Amino acid sequence: MKLKMTKRELFIDYIPTALVAVMIIVFAILKEQSFIKTLPTLITLVVLIMSVRANRYAFILGATNSVLYAIAYLSEGVYFSALSALLISMPIQVLSFFVWSRHKTDKTRCELLRMRWWQLVIATVALFPAWEICYLSLSSFFEGTTARLDSLVFVLGILTSVLVAFRFVEGQYFNLVSCAISLVMWILICLDQPNNVNFAIISVYNLFRTVQAAINWTLLYVKQKKEKQLA
Repeated sequence: MKLKMTKRELFIDYIPTALVAVMIIVFAILKEQSFIKTLPTLITLVVLIMSVRANRYAFILGATNSVLYAIAYLSEGVYFSALSALLISMPIQVLSFFVWSRHKTDKTRCELLRMRWWQLVIATVALFPAWEICYLSLSSFFEGTTARLDSLVFVLGILTSVLVAFRFVEGQYFNLVSCAISLVMWILICLDQPNNVNFAIISVYNLFRTVQAAINWTLLYVKQKKEKQLA
């Protein structure tokens, strides 16, 4: 069992996580945010660290946390994000755990893959009509910039979840776009509803961890490919 942490783990993983956790709790107290809105953001901090390391057990914790997020999103009227969390994210994460377990390389990781160029083109092109369909459906509930961004985050979330479930490194690249858009959305929401600042904070952290995950997954894929060639 590993007991000693490296300096990199201390300054890249644990200190930023502790700082963000403190910020979330402080703002939750100051803005009198409900516990159900605060808890999933704190759990996400742990899930993201596990995801950066390509730990398949992150899917189990993430699936459980998706239920909490769905409840929080519904209370704010962010309907597509709530549907994504409950009906898409949770079942896909459960599926992901079993898929990764079938292709595991050690106790926590699995063999990662890269998309072919035509698969990447199809996935990218398919985003736009899917986005428009989701937006038209969402606009019947409410209109404005939030609806447009929320529908895009929803579509990107599905694509990211599917790609990650099937072990594609590119899932993290699409997730970068999703996290950036989600951050913009929550900043706009917080301008009118500052009590939701926790979601903006966690969006910043999400973006930071996704950048880290994209780099780590790419490096891990290259390492696994070299090891496979030498075997």
